[in-house]
Amino acid sequence: MTNNPPTEIQTLIDNLIKGFNEKNDDLFLSVFGDTAIIIDGIAPYRWMNPDGPKKWLADVEIWRKDFGVTRERLSYEMTFWNVEGTSAYAVVAGNLEVTIKDETVVRKGTLAYTFAKNDGEWKIEAQAWGRTS
Repeated sequence: MTNNPPTEIQTLIDNLIKGFNEKNDDLFLSVFGDTAIIIDGIAPYRWMNPDGPKKWLADVEIWRKDFGVTRERLSYEMTFWNVEGTSAYAVVAGNLEVTIKDETVVRKGTLAYTFAKNDGEWKIEAQAWGRTS
């Protein structure tokens, strides 16, 4: 492990966060591999392939409407990563600011990612959010 994760891994996470924060679904979805899964703190808690990330986005939009969410912003700090051949793993500490019916709350947690390099290109294969507050 070096002081910084490989540029390709860092770029995937940066683009995922940017896509989420800007509600740019195309950018968000572009970082995931074809068999990616997402685990999150809203029901049904797990989105499998095919199209797990796309299904997650649809359920997040329902959650936003149901709870009156008007703003979400995720910030993060890289805490751990490891690369072994064509597989990689990373954990980030996250702060999710959510505005629900004009009240902003901060939810702290971690995001764990797995990555795979196929045909010379890294993609996210799994994302799991674990809320810590």
